[in-house]
Amino acid sequence: MKKIFVILLIGVIGSLTAVAGNKDNEDYIQVDWYPLCTDSVGWNIYIGGFVVGWNNASGIDINMGRSMDIGWLNVFGAKYNTGHGQRITAGLGIDWRNYKLQKDLRFSHEGDYMGVSAYPEGAKPKSSRVKVFSLTAPILIRQRLFDKVDIFAGPVVNFNLHASVETVYTLGDDKVKETSTKIHPVPVTVDIMGGVKWKFVGLYVRYSPCHVLQERYSVAFTPFTTGIIMGF
Repeated sequence: MKKIFVILLIGVIGSLTAVAGNKDNEDYIQVDWYPLCTDSVGWNIYIGGFVVGWNNASGIDINMGRSMDIGWLNVFGAKYNTGHGQRITAGLGIDWRNYKLQKDLRFSHEGDYMGVSAYPEGAKPKSSRVKVFSLTAPILIRQRLFDKVDIFAGPVVNFNLHASVETVYTLGDDKVKETSTKIHPVPVTVDIMGGVKWKFVGLYVRYSPCHVLQERYSVAFTPFTTGIIMGF
């Protein structure tokens, strides 16, 4: 997973450097190194939108305080400012989400199907979680309401590239760790995202009507996330 982040970061830096260094591009494209400090009219290259949030879900009993959403909305993207307080942004980003069950529950397999059950009798639970890593494609519209106060909303398409489950508990003197990557995430899902921001910091909510995992192979649940967005 670390290699994916490094490759994406190198690609972004290389792309921005190439565009900035090409004088032929200066007449029709502007590299927006400080997207938070400008509202120049027209198209701009854009990076930003760091999110830290907490996940909940319908269909299973999630420990929201320990279920994190960490993402970068636009690793590389573009924005268009209309000049009337409106901005449209689109690009590619990355997102990492985990869903931890309440302490007395665990994800467990019965054949090819993964459900939710209690721990074995006498076990001391530590954690049981599902983790999903996605390449995202957000398309968001921002509207300025007051000086430095904006609202934004739009869809986020998730290409779910990797998912895993991990359950850890102690049984007697033995520490038990059960892991699997064969949990069949839904390949493509869509979230509806919206929020409000002031200056560089804001709050967001994100809801998906899509299941996280394929219902054929797993207990069905749909996520709801709320958190903090920075640099958008």
